[in-house]
Amino acid sequence: MVSIALYQIFDKPFIVYLGVVTIISFLVTAIFGLSFYRGLLRFKWHPIMVVVSFFLAIIMTIIGPSVGKPSIGILGLFTLFSFFITALIGLSIHQRWLNIRFIWHPIMVIISFILAIIHGLLGILTFN
Repeated sequence: MVSIALYQIFDKPFIVYLGVVTIISFLVTAIFGLSFYRGLLRFKWHPIMVVVSFFLAIIMTIIGPSVGKPSIGILGLFTLFSFFITALIGLSIHQRWLNIRFIWHPIMVIISFILAIIHGLLGILTFN
């Protein structure tokens, strides 16, 4: 796993590019959700992007610890957990499992993105 994570592409390790693609995927997911909320896009694209984003995040979670940076790894796990809670809140609202106000979903999205940006910046600075 270390050889995959640290494989150099344009002087940066593969794990950095995978992280950038993952955060962009989560950003596109949020944009699709906002577009549905405003009536510009059908809802089916939002859950599809959620699955794609979590697939990329799980790959990061599998490859990332092999780099040997525990502080970045722990922050990555908190970020993944935050996105997971965000998705559960959205699913609970959509399926009417729990009586949760909708405002908590975008609040958790913002918290998750703040954690993801901090995690990403620490990762980029580590490999700079």
